Formats: sequence, C-alpha cells, structure tokens
Amino acid sequence: MLPKTLMPLLVLISVLHLPVAMAANQHENSTSIEMGGTIEPTCKVRNNVKQRAVNLDLSSSRAQRTNNVFIWCNTGQSNAQATYNSLNGGYLRSENGDSIPYLFTVANTAANLSLTSPQTVTQRTGSGTAGKDKGRVIKVTPQINGFEYAGVYRDTIEVTVSFN
Repeated sequence: MLPKTLMPLLVLISVLHLPVAMAANQHENSTSIEMGGTIEPTCKVRNNVKQRAVNLDLSSSRAQRTNNVFIWCNTGQSNAQATYNSLNGGYLRSENGDSIPYLFTVANTAANLSLTSPQTVTQRTGSGTAGKDKGRVIKVTPQINGFEYAGVYRDTIEVTVSFN
C-alpha cells in the first residue's frame, strides 16, 4: 500500500497522461476519402441518313437498301438486342388508307421478317471508349402484285437497342 502522501501525486500523473494520448490520435497529419460512382450499362443506336425519308421503288418487288443501323454499347459485348417496330404494323400505307405489305431484312443477321409485330434480332455492336459503332444494312422488299392504287406510301420503323 502507498503512503497517503504519494496517492494524490499518482492520481495527478494518471489524469495528465490521458488527455495527451487522446490529443495525439485526433490530430494525425493525413486522412483518406473513399469515393466512386456507377456507369449503368447502355447502348446507343443511329442511322446513316439522319432521319431523312428513304425512297423505295414501289414498282419493284426486289429487296431494296434503305438504311444502315449502327449500334454501340458500353458493356464490352460484341452483340446487342435490336428490336425493329413498324408504326404501321408492317405495311406501307398511303394517305388514302391503302396498304402494301413488305418484308424486312437486317443484312447478315435476319432475312425476310414480317414487321406485323416487333422483331428482335441479335445484332453486332461496337464497343470501347472511342464510341466506334458497327452497322448493318437494312433492306425492305415490297410485296406488290402490280395492281396497287396510286399514291405515296410510307411507314416508320423504330429501332430500340438493349444490351445482352
């Protein structure tokens, strides 16, 4: 047991030592901040005629080139799902309501599809941070019989792309 005269001195030394140790931990000379973010998987699609109308020869039932559809995805995969949807249900329609059916082809991918309902095909894509996309030629084959009514016939095909 310590003499009564040394007891207050020991308590005083212990109290003075504790704040000095805490202060050293609170004032270090470096720190770190962890941060980050997420880039969601996405695909981009474009055509090469910049939304201009494409003129078809409706006196011919041969396959006719209409456009190229280009795709790029940030997933690093070489293919994506491209869905082609006709706003007229797979028909060229005139201002009088007359219609001409047609078949649709994505070169080297899918041939003679009917767009009476949306069609999804696996199509090659570009990738990489340079944004180099890859395209496929789109062809339309009018299903004419030579007895169509006169008029201007049109359809719009929407292309939606998603990654695999």
